[in-house]
Amino acid sequence: MQVTKKLLTVAIVVFVISLLIACSRPVDEQKPLINLQHLDYLYTHLTVENQKRAGIVIYAEYPDYAYFEAPGEGLICVDDVARAAIVYLRYGHYYKDEAALKKADALMRTILYLQAPNGCFFNFITAEGKIQKELKNSKPLPNWWTWRALWALAEYTYWNRQHGSPLLDSVQTAVRQVLPHVQALTEAEGQWQTINGFKIPLWLPQKYAADQGGLLVKALATLYKVEKDEKVLKLIRQLSDGLLAMQVKDERSPFYGAFLSWQNVWHAYGNIQADALFDAFEATGDSAYFKAALLELRHFYPVLKARNFLRSAKLQNDNGRVTVIDQKQFEQIAYDFRPMVWAALHAWRLTGKAEFLQLAVDLSAWFAGENIADVKMYDPQTGRCFDGIISPKKVNLNSGAESTIEALLALLEAEKDVDFKKQLPAFWQ
Repeated sequence: MQVTKKLLTVAIVVFVISLLIACSRPVDEQKPLINLQHLDYLYTHLTVENQKRAGIVIYAEYPDYAYFEAPGEGLICVDDVARAAIVYLRYGHYYKDEAALKKADALMRTILYLQAPNGCFFNFITAEGKIQKELKNSKPLPNWWTWRALWALAEYTYWNRQHGSPLLDSVQTAVRQVLPHVQALTEAEGQWQTINGFKIPLWLPQKYAADQGGLLVKALATLYKVEKDEKVLKLIRQLSDGLLAMQVKDERSPFYGAFLSWQNVWHAYGNIQADALFDAFEATGDSAYFKAALLELRHFYPVLKARNFLRSAKLQNDNGRVTVIDQKQFEQIAYDFRPMVWAALHAWRLTGKAEFLQLAVDLSAWFAGENIADVKMYDPQTGRCFDGIISPKKVNLNSGAESTIEALLALLEAEKDVDFKKQLPAFWQ
């Protein structure tokens, strides 16, 4: 009996000590949200022209998450390879992880390999190792996949600016080959087109693609941090001025402050303009960019949150009065939320105002289950992020490259912020 009591006492003491240690544990020792396990699973190699090339598998299907190649596309694409390279780059440098940095290098070699003679990039490679050179969304064009490749090249340049890399010269050469395509966009500067009452600038990618323009500003701003090239700075200004022109100005509209994505359409996915304008402000010092970005965060993000978020909307502008023609709530995906989380974190870093830190926490909660479906979209135990919310009662349980990468990008930057980690809500624990 005495032995039992002694054992019980010892057990209680051990439990209390363990609890005290856990409670006093520094924030940076808490269990991390970031788990590269599923991204590592999607990381693969293909034999292309007798050479092994690293890539990220585009689709992985529930329940066993087997690789899946969509007909007419490929098994891997530059779109995802570029963004995954950024995940591995940042993770590798934040956490001193050599394995992640090696994967970033391997993916960068694939990006360099897929650059065409015109400076743009081929997009898809099939499971058999064939580069899809004739598909419209795979040809070397100044479009999404080329801009994402440029962003990855810029990030690689930035993170290797001090200690160098055997790839750095090739990466910088590749950047120089892309920049003329960016410069060509600005030849239309000062040209406008009226669409559904909105005066739309024509010097953004595809004339009207402000979402692509935001991505370009981010890439250029990253390059400017390294080289302080005045030509790059001019491009940042020109494209950012185009983004400003795409902001809804009607204070009576629930879309007040929102940045249109394409013509008279706003959509959540890839809407990186606010975050990009914070970058533009840091590069140029122009407060107009800073104020415009804050306007979206303060006025439009709360509207989205109050409505359980939206997928897209078509708008009409009648002499300054903006109304909604049509709007959709679904599908909701990780790519909707990473841009908003980044913008909120960026505002927090620039202003030090707690409202933006709280906004970042609230937006990231979508991944943790604070969403219309009440489903935890990202699982820190596996590193998987489900592909989307289809309706209040239906979730796409697949977990492909884009969902995984965008969730990791969002939470990687969030978790790096010590103040964010202090506010980690209970549902992440």
